[in-house]
Amino acid sequence: MKCFLAAILIGFSVSLHSQTLPIDFESSTHEFSNFGGTQFSKVKDPLRPNSVVGKFANTSGSEWEGAFIDLSDGINLDSSSWVYFELYHPENDSFKFQIKLEQSTLGDGDLYLERSFKTNTWHRDSFNFKKALEVGTDNVIAGKGIYKRVTIFFEGGRLVSGDYYMDNLNGFITSKSSGGGGSGNSGDTHFGKLVWSDEFDYNGAPKNENWYHQVMPPNGFSWFNGEIQHYTDKLDNSFVSDGSMKIVLKKESYTYGSITKDYTSARLNSKFAFTYGRVDVRAKLPSGSGVWPAIWTLGTNIGEKGNYWGDENSVGWPKCGEMDIMESWGHNPNYVSSAVHTEARSGSVETGSTRLADPYNDYHVYSLVWTEDRLNFYVDSVEIYEYKPDPLNNQNWPFYADQYILLNIAVLPSVASDFDSSIMEIDYVRVYQKGETNEVKQGSMGKMKLYPNPVRSSIKLEGLAGDSHYKILNLQGIFIKEGHIKKPAESIDISELPAGNYVIQIEGKEILSNLRFVKMD
Repeated sequence: MKCFLAAILIGFSVSLHSQTLPIDFESSTHEFSNFGGTQFSKVKDPLRPNSVVGKFANTSGSEWEGAFIDLSDGINLDSSSWVYFELYHPENDSFKFQIKLEQSTLGDGDLYLERSFKTNTWHRDSFNFKKALEVGTDNVIAGKGIYKRVTIFFEGGRLVSGDYYMDNLNGFITSKSSGGGGSGNSGDTHFGKLVWSDEFDYNGAPKNENWYHQVMPPNGFSWFNGEIQHYTDKLDNSFVSDGSMKIVLKKESYTYGSITKDYTSARLNSKFAFTYGRVDVRAKLPSGSGVWPAIWTLGTNIGEKGNYWGDENSVGWPKCGEMDIMESWGHNPNYVSSAVHTEARSGSVETGSTRLADPYNDYHVYSLVWTEDRLNFYVDSVEIYEYKPDPLNNQNWPFYADQYILLNIAVLPSVASDFDSSIMEIDYVRVYQKGETNEVKQGSMGKMKLYPNPVRSSIKLEGLAGDSHYKILNLQGIFIKEGHIKKPAESIDISELPAGNYVIQIEGKEILSNLRFVKMD
């Protein structure tokens, strides 16, 4: 640690670049300053060709070679103590990764956290600076205040050369953009465990296990809000290529049932539903007057005809609740907004909004943090809206039950006569809930999948290696049942479980995997 301290005190004067989170290396300002021999560059993602990532090349110049960046807003540990990141090391050998936070606005000492990783694919993880180490003492302290500089070390304290890749460095901050509001309390409840995602790292149709194409107009002939498109499950309206999903709105004559319309698009329902957590969707938006893209959620109890979650046990809209993570309208370029619909506020509602320089050609991360008493909406980690009714009641807060994610592009009658087509491009969809880490234990059974999900009677596990013991728990961690799986593809009967959300825990000599599933009636 003494060598580490000596190294970090040399050459850290003024960074050439100042940036706010998140850092996805797409912007010209997403540059790190090198020291000690590290060579930083922005390169095409070796595994996800639609992205640009940061490459940190160690040259064995010193034991403490690294790179740093100064943040104009900083990382506010009073708002959220968690820092998120993605790592990739093509050599697939174990390496040490460290994040150090410096230049505290409170004058406190520098903090760091480190951990060893081994992964030959992109690995998402997080550090909690409420349990940070203080540089120079190794005391464990709870970080507080704002830190303006982030320093990255790969193999800190070791004389090791190699190439290391990083993407999506993030942490929630509390600054607001115009039109926003809220208290910035997104960090009060940590959602750090990735429970469901689609990275779109394949080609062809959207994964059937993740997405359902909603094509039936709920009122029998048309969609709400005066929309004039048909939604289809055609491959040219929704497909995955080059590391992203494309939803395409196009002008073409198409007949569903006996009704012909002049535009087609896609409306996807997630086959995953959840209560409380964080949603991140990284996307480029479609443009054009009359074009209306949305990233949003609805309660599974809406009872809407044609949706994935069925039309029984309906409370209808707006009693089911609606959370609009992102909406944009082509007649108002560069404008994006977030809103909430409930029984108490279903029509013209308050929104939070911001303007982006070019959301049509640049990716932005649209986020929702959903806790027991509030909803916070973000664009690139900057809060634009908070919904926190007081007191809570059934009319203004239906958000105590499962919601599912929708992705779609609608078109309104005001669409320009010369409109041809437009695309929403989605890099990933991720849902996080409470949990300490996404670290994958080496020697585990690797990638496991559970199917079908949702399920009515029995489930199977793909990727199971040999005999394993399983436990099923509800989301409160209460034990429900257990058993033994003797061979891959053996069915597990869950027909007696009440409808709801569960976790199946697969155990060998250690806990190997936790998989969540939805039990339907």
